[in-house]
Amino acid sequence: MSRYRWVTFILLLIFVLVLARLGPGGRAGEEAWEQGVPVGHFFEEGERKNKGAPKEGTFKREEDSRELTNIYDGFKIAVPPGWEAEILPGVATILTRPGVAKLSIFVQPLEKITAEEYILYSNRSLQEGWGTIKVREFKKLNLKGYPAWIWEWTRDKVAPGDFNYYREYHLLVSRTVYTFLFKTDAENLQEATRSLSYILQSWEPLPSTGKPAFPEPQRLEREIYIEGPHHKLIIPKDKVLWGILNPHKLGKLEYFRQLIPLEEKLNHKFEFLITYAAFDTRFDLRELQKIYDDGRILMVALQPWWYGKKDDTSLIDLLKGRYDDILREWARQFKMLRDPVFVRFGNEMNGDWSTWSAWFYGKDTDIFKMAWDYVYRIFKEEGATNVIFVFNPHDRSFPNFKWNHYLLYYPGNQTVDWIGLTGYNNGTSYPADLWREFDAIYEPLYREYMYYFKDKPFIITEFASNEIGGDKAKWIKRAMESLAVNYPNIKIAVWFNQIDGKWLYNLDSSPASFQAFAEGLKKQAYRFRAVWPKN
Repeated sequence: MSRYRWVTFILLLIFVLVLARLGPGGRAGEEAWEQGVPVGHFFEEGERKNKGAPKEGTFKREEDSRELTNIYDGFKIAVPPGWEAEILPGVATILTRPGVAKLSIFVQPLEKITAEEYILYSNRSLQEGWGTIKVREFKKLNLKGYPAWIWEWTRDKVAPGDFNYYREYHLLVSRTVYTFLFKTDAENLQEATRSLSYILQSWEPLPSTGKPAFPEPQRLEREIYIEGPHHKLIIPKDKVLWGILNPHKLGKLEYFRQLIPLEEKLNHKFEFLITYAAFDTRFDLRELQKIYDDGRILMVALQPWWYGKKDDTSLIDLLKGRYDDILREWARQFKMLRDPVFVRFGNEMNGDWSTWSAWFYGKDTDIFKMAWDYVYRIFKEEGATNVIFVFNPHDRSFPNFKWNHYLLYYPGNQTVDWIGLTGYNNGTSYPADLWREFDAIYEPLYREYMYYFKDKPFIITEFASNEIGGDKAKWIKRAMESLAVNYPNIKIAVWFNQIDGKWLYNLDSSPASFQAFAEGLKKQAYRFRAVWPKN
């Protein structure tokens, strides 16, 4: 969890003005860029200066191309031969030429912000040089009769076939910005930029219908049965397993010291515990084993950064193999437990408080997906087949821009076992906070996730309610009543039992809240044994 971090606009504006003043001559250009097609080459010189409508007859469609219309976002383009196209309604249009280039198109309504604020905040990583990014050029001009911003940059190549040359266009149409995020590599730059130019020539904005509504999810009742050599995890169709994040020492754990007294007060054993780890976390295997010896299951949030480094962009180093020893040590330790270990790699990746978010990497969500696949492969190579991988976005994207949508981070069904849900009732401790009831958070989230991920079991990996801003005891009561009957595919729910800044998420934030939770645990949906010895 974190505060929403908007950038100081004046400082960023100064930076952009300096870049613009430097112009093309101020960049450390690479030969590959010079060989490519110049920015805006497909417009006649007079058209660039014309602030009216684009000229008639300037675009000639190729015979083998096909027209693609995105009615949800509102535009049409011509797709060149050899390019594949996918529309994520209301999220993005993605065009790929396998092995050559990729183009992602985002249509961003501005609402209460300006185009400059959207562009500058989105491109903070370019301005700061995070993630090995090197800006080659920045321009502000007029394209096809619309105000436009153009960026070019590169970053380190992390693997064969990695597209690390970027070009980006932002076109302002009324109160909407059309963002074209294009990437390729040095070998394919000339061919790819010709295709990009062709697509941009063909682009035409249209009225949009907006994002379609998600249907009512089918009632899906799922039994969980996961067997290890020592224990079985069994969650019946009509049950939900409660887990907890309780205060403990990361790596060293010492979980039972504060957990056992809490369980005695609640008259409830939490068979599912969670912890966190970063690159500077080393686990005590004996402490891990104690958890399993006591008939419990562990979930670990593996966060790819060094604790406390706010601008840490370690995904690039991870993909270069710098942290293989750490990843393999974790994999071997979890393998030695042999029973199920849940791992949520890079949780809340769609939040700008997470340094593995695309906000730190030029908006390129593929870097996160490459890192996920890299970690998954290492764990499989080490034989950690007992590890269950949990994909876990935040329920709200920060910033709430199309390029940061959680679907763009999804690595694919082949490497994801469970889907994690995370949504907090922040209360009103901070000016931007909002009191949200449990169903207000989870009903739309559940409906959407069931549309996209119905074949995966769900887990609320962490959640809680603040004490400030409403009646927390009533919030807990209603949440536990609803969770028991309305969300059958949520099989595990984990309470975040800690104070986080001004957010009083701890269960004992008031006697009434603690009592409400204790009473809720008495419901039949929560009263069962989930972890059993195998023999």
